[in-house]
Amino acid sequence: MKKILFTIVALMLSMMMTAGNFVMISYSGRAELERLFDDPNLTVHFYTDSEVYATAGHFDASTMVLLDKNAFSENETYSLVYCPLSNQNSYLEENQIDAIIQLKDYFIAKGSAKPFKNDGAVAIFNKEARLPQLTRDFPTVTEEDPRIREMMNQVNMDSLEATVQHLQDLNSRIWNSTNAFTASDWIAGRMEALGLEVEQQAFYANTWLGSGQAAPNVIGIQRGTLYPDTYVVCGSHFDSFSWESMYGSGNAPGADDNATGVASVLESARILTQYEFEYSIVYCAYGCEEMGLYGSEAYASRCQQQGMDIIGYFNNDMNGYLYGDQIHIDCIYPNSVAPIGNYYINVGNVYFPEMQVRHVNFNEGDSDHTSFNNHGYMGIYPFEDYQNYSPYIHTPNDLIGNSVNSWAMSQRYCQMNIGCLAEIANPIGETPVVECNPPLDFQFLFPIDRELSYLYLYWSVPEEGSTGELLHFDVYRDNSVIATLEYEAPNIHYEYWDTITIGEQAEYFIMAVYSDGCEASSDTLIGEGQWYSVNEMDVDQALIYPNPVEGELTIQAEGLQRVVIYNAMGQQVASVETKESECTLSMEAYPKGLYTIRLITRDGVVARSVVLK
Repeated sequence: MKKILFTIVALMLSMMMTAGNFVMISYSGRAELERLFDDPNLTVHFYTDSEVYATAGHFDASTMVLLDKNAFSENETYSLVYCPLSNQNSYLEENQIDAIIQLKDYFIAKGSAKPFKNDGAVAIFNKEARLPQLTRDFPTVTEEDPRIREMMNQVNMDSLEATVQHLQDLNSRIWNSTNAFTASDWIAGRMEALGLEVEQQAFYANTWLGSGQAAPNVIGIQRGTLYPDTYVVCGSHFDSFSWESMYGSGNAPGADDNATGVASVLESARILTQYEFEYSIVYCAYGCEEMGLYGSEAYASRCQQQGMDIIGYFNNDMNGYLYGDQIHIDCIYPNSVAPIGNYYINVGNVYFPEMQVRHVNFNEGDSDHTSFNNHGYMGIYPFEDYQNYSPYIHTPNDLIGNSVNSWAMSQRYCQMNIGCLAEIANPIGETPVVECNPPLDFQFLFPIDRELSYLYLYWSVPEEGSTGELLHFDVYRDNSVIATLEYEAPNIHYEYWDTITIGEQAEYFIMAVYSDGCEASSDTLIGEGQWYSVNEMDVDQALIYPNPVEGELTIQAEGLQRVVIYNAMGQQVASVETKESECTLSMEAYPKGLYTIRLITRDGVVARSVVLK
């Protein structure tokens, strides 16, 4: 009996949701928007910064525009399609779409409609929307938290690239394709390996390309230790789209749109799961975004129904195409969620003060933050450049190299995602003590020959005991980095050759750079360009044979300390230390050609050309 009663009540609620007129109401300001949401005559389904779309029990011609007399009676959804007014009539006629209203930047149509451009369609569902409340306090960040900086510094560009490459290699991830389901399973496996609580949320989509089960959302939860039922959420969509793939003449690799966003979410999860936080963090990957935000709508509406307490949502969609030479972030969000937008800008100003972060309004497309905004949660969309985003998206050329052209930019967006999540979730534990050791035995040996004045910089790896992993050495000349040498275990000695003008001086030091952000400098030495700082050895004092050589090269010289081999382009191909007066070197691994052999001894240097045949 209870089950029957529940069914009747649900049917009555459904009839109430579909009864009435589908209307548009223009508004101005937060107070008027709140009044519309509180109006018992209205069931709001969707809103923008200036219009509300709702079902009205009683139609008021003085304040409303009638769009459809029987809301949702003939269709499951309406579609908001972003399209400039000047293009709308031709586009509607070409695609045989009937618009029920045409505005400056978009039109509304019954049912699911084909987008005009890019991520240009949003499905409006027969669900009651909720307005985000402004009572939530976001942290005010005044200085860096060393724990969070440590997390940011762990973002690895190779890791980001590996994820993008894997998804790109699927060729196409159309919303209901086998490859989209494969991508969902792969992402779920990645999240499970990190120890998250993982769910693949199934949902149905009725799109302009057909209806059916979409590749499921992937939801991974990292539980907070003190407030496990309060959440901060980040997400991305994993499906892709191209017009060519629809007509059998090309793929939809979706590297920038949106494998880069998935990479940011997974890399954030990889790093943040190493730490404990007071609040829970949710990592999402949605299906079917390209058809109208179906995946994020399914999850956000469920969150609303379940009454989930979500502090804020951070979207990750397209972050690999750098226009110009300065990394910057265009942050998209409606005026109704300004507090979280201001918070994001605050985090950027503290952790990356040199980077521009600005609030923009975007009228060419949309993304998954809108689903959260429409269901009562504050969400924002950090975007690569709203005026100059990748021109290759939704084409077979959305590939690494042209569409994703800056891993440094993807790294920065991921660092910002981590910073915003961590500042809210509040890490548990003491601020880590970060210590690191400098390079040892930094010294100049001598200039090399008469034609050019070289300085031979030489140093050893730091002592053990640093808190982070040694990554590389930066070579500084007059406080500017002139070279970076990767640390490669088990090598303990490193060298760098620099040229300097005769008679001039420069300051040199070596910086050891560690994974936790710590940097430690060697002593600073003054290098001077001069003709004769050491004697050049007489060629008779050294033997290098045979010449030409096929296999092993034998070298003899008193006081021999180091042998350096250069190819015909002047590039160093080998450097060998020795304490013996005689040594042999295998030349078999090198290409045939002319090589220069430099012998460095305690008495001077000699250079000899040899031919490898």
